[in-house]
Amino acid sequence: MRKSLWMLALLGLLVVVGCGGSGDDDDDVPAVDAGRVLDATAALDALVCAPGDCPCFSNHDCPADHTCMSQDPGGNQVYCVLGARGTGAKGTPCSGEADCASALCVDDAQGGMRCSDECTGPGDCPASLPRCLLIGFGVNKQICARQ
Repeated sequence: MRKSLWMLALLGLLVVVGCGGSGDDDDDVPAVDAGRVLDATAALDALVCAPGDCPCFSNHDCPADHTCMSQDPGGNQVYCVLGARGTGAKGTPCSGEADCASALCVDDAQGGMRCSDECTGPGDCPASLPRCLLIGFGVNKQICARQ
């Protein structure tokens, strides 16, 4: 009984740790398979981020082999899901979150869309998205935005 409780507590810790990754490649975080189910006797060699378990704002909030993706048309349910990330850098044209390395595709001043990213000041932003704006509404992050 004690061994089962210990394994259950360890599995719970792994789920929490799996959802809190910074997304940086230099973290010592093992690859994650969201479809993989761990049982109490399996080797605990991977972190778990099951669909719907890991809310995110950008790819920076997800494990390295996950991407931050909206699960509804309104963008109200956004989660880390297993999959490849976009490659678009800040300021490059995009048509959606899957195009951007950050998973942040925003309106630009010319009526198009551009990849954005988190920032700490205007110096972090490209000329096409020159402002560093606080998102607000419970999100304490800033992103590059249009003029």
